[in-house]
Amino acid sequence: MFLSKHSSAVNSVQGLKPKSCPDTNRSHIATRFTTLGLFSVGLLLVLSAPTRATAEVKEADQTLARQVFKQLLSVVPAQHGIPWPPTLEIIDKKDVNAYAVVKKGDSDRALVVCYNGLLQNIVAGDADRLAYVLGHELAHHVLGHTKSPAGDTEFLRATFTREQELTADQKGMTLALRAGYSYQGGLAAMRKMIDSGLNYSSFEGLSADHPSWFDRIAQLDKKQASLWRSMSSFDNGVYFLLVQNYPLAERAFRQVTKDFPGSYDAWANLGYSLLMQYADALDTEDLRRFDVGQIVVGGFYHRPKSLEGKLRGINEELWWDAVGALREAIRLNPGLSLPKASLGVAYLFRPAGKDPGMAAQFLEEAAQLAARDDSLDPVSRLAENINLAVAYAAQGSSDKAMNTLSQVETSLKKESPASLRSANLVSNALAYNRALLLAQSPDGQRQRLAIAELENYLHQTGPSLAWWQLAYQHYANLCKQSGTDPKPQSVLLGETLAKYRPVASLELGKNRIALGESLAEAKQALGTASSSSAAVRGTNLMQFDYASQGIKVLGTEEVLAIRLAGEKAPAINIREMGLGAKSLQLRVGMPVSELEQLLGDADYDFRQLLDPNQNYRFYSDLGIAVLTQDGKVIELAISQVPKRQVGF
Repeated sequence: MFLSKHSSAVNSVQGLKPKSCPDTNRSHIATRFTTLGLFSVGLLLVLSAPTRATAEVKEADQTLARQVFKQLLSVVPAQHGIPWPPTLEIIDKKDVNAYAVVKKGDSDRALVVCYNGLLQNIVAGDADRLAYVLGHELAHHVLGHTKSPAGDTEFLRATFTREQELTADQKGMTLALRAGYSYQGGLAAMRKMIDSGLNYSSFEGLSADHPSWFDRIAQLDKKQASLWRSMSSFDNGVYFLLVQNYPLAERAFRQVTKDFPGSYDAWANLGYSLLMQYADALDTEDLRRFDVGQIVVGGFYHRPKSLEGKLRGINEELWWDAVGALREAIRLNPGLSLPKASLGVAYLFRPAGKDPGMAAQFLEEAAQLAARDDSLDPVSRLAENINLAVAYAAQGSSDKAMNTLSQVETSLKKESPASLRSANLVSNALAYNRALLLAQSPDGQRQRLAIAELENYLHQTGPSLAWWQLAYQHYANLCKQSGTDPKPQSVLLGETLAKYRPVASLELGKNRIALGESLAEAKQALGTASSSSAAVRGTNLMQFDYASQGIKVLGTEEVLAIRLAGEKAPAINIREMGLGAKSLQLRVGMPVSELEQLLGDADYDFRQLLDPNQNYRFYSDLGIAVLTQDGKVIELAISQVPKRQVGF
């Protein structure tokens, strides 16, 4: 469908998909709507693509839509069990959407609904594109998708609806070809959706009722399937970088570099993923040994232009892997700024000891290239300069470091808040590094300024950050030198709530199984299942039981949920956001009171997986479902249970 599917006792709707994404700075609009005066009211995520000043439906668009729809109907035999033929309705809305629905009433009607925004911004007068869109919606009727709900829980409905979207794509393209329309023209409609920014990653698609556009076009465009799958992997990697899941980001970008060794931006992001795993494992003592200021990270490529540490401590092999990938990116494209900036950071934390001279050289080159790189966001530019100041300070060039920090502060004030993603990371690092430089002065006033900067830093951040303890030690020493008593840590702790990284995989020693990976990969990691069965009779949703490990895996061709129960179930590691942040464990059998203490005020609502009568606490930001009984946790599940259904 091009919209969402709404099913109730009085109606069912099937549609295609706009875009829905978690909190990853990808814009979306949520609206509440009633479809065609139908009885049910649902939540819909739609994207409003850029439109002309008027949203009025042009006569030419209406004429084209009627002609294409009539031609498609001419090649579809009359269907039984559904009002036939369907009626085409064009809605004067700017949203990019279309859907199929059976409207119940005194006289049932089958409808195909198309929004004007889709006609104007995706179809743009092209009959072949429109044939794919309308053929897809007709296919939902032909395949029986609009007759009854698909599954008894939101998890099951989303799982089965994603499958239905793929089959409707195939059937819809067949109908379009049978009606005399172009195959390549149909693919062009899908490419236009991607180019219009209406896509999301495959992993994000697990929390929706439609697959990503990259996955959908890959099954139809056989000649370029490997390219589209690599684009999908790249998108997944970007998502995992945004939520700081560096091991899964590494896996995604390794796949891209394997399929397309010339993809310089994939190599750059692979190197960044490895470097972040290396840096993420450094603790306070490691940072004290390196004796450098606080760096700012977050610079990676969001679009693949070339295609269009469980254990803490110093891992030398991981560092060399990161440096190798970054150097390969630069070899392929010497004009890249971000991999040089990442190399600068790498040499600040070189396992054999910091090399501030080499770090400063790479960071200076990165800054020069950044001035000519329009793809960099403001925070990435400011982060490169913060890290350059850290390198200067490590060299002993305090004046150059302070001047660079002053330039960052000036630039920070000029930028609008809307343009500064994660600006607090820059401002916190600015305060920390400036305080260290001020503290080097024998002047009492500058030392008091350093104390104030550190006190503010300690209020704004939290002890899970590896630099926090170092900041407190600097603060306490400065207070004693000035003859004042330092405030205790409990007083300085801010009121900010812990924000955890979403969980997408289960660690199993040296292996891991992840949502979205193929069932074959998961089986290889887990070994032979003690039993397997259809999770829902008559469907391809299977459940594999690994009783000796306390693990059950739900999936079709890919892993959709990882369930943990019993004494042998492994713990789930969760980690706060922020480089070097501490990790915690959730485990089956833990008291609910301990769970609530660990997760604090994290929001949850009640969702169901297979049994509509079995309510899990679903922590959507974390991606964890928790089943409790008698004050204890009896099951944990890693899954992306949809909050809402979306369309097109």
